[in-house]
Amino acid sequence: MVEDRKLILDPLAAAGISPEQVTDVVFSHHHPDHTLNAALFPHARAHDVWATYHNNLWYDRPADGYQLSPSIRLIETPGHTPQDISTVAETAEGTVILTHAWWRSTAPPKIPPPTTTRACAPPAVRSSPSGPP
Repeated sequence: MVEDRKLILDPLAAAGISPEQVTDVVFSHHHPDHTLNAALFPHARAHDVWATYHNNLWYDRPADGYQLSPSIRLIETPGHTPQDISTVAETAEGTVILTHAWWRSTAPPKIPPPTTTRACAPPAVRSSPSGPP
């Protein structure tokens, strides 16, 4: 969720990408803060743990190992919800995993969070307000 949809659309425009050019949107899980603005991308396929959705079509498939492109795949990473998935992108600089890491001290995860942040994480990620309290 964002206060203003320009916070999503303006960075895309700065990169020369229109909402109509976005081909795929991945829902890490089905909470509203992760799904609410998907309609901003009218031509995109939506992906979740169960299926791919495009226009009025629904394609059942498991997420784990699903290839969106030759360099991008999905993996199941239950945690925040049992249906969490992560996006894995293979780049020239290495592997990037886009995931939803969330926990709080009153409800620790079954697998403890890391005690250190990876050195390659950009400062904005290390100081993200959605990170651990």
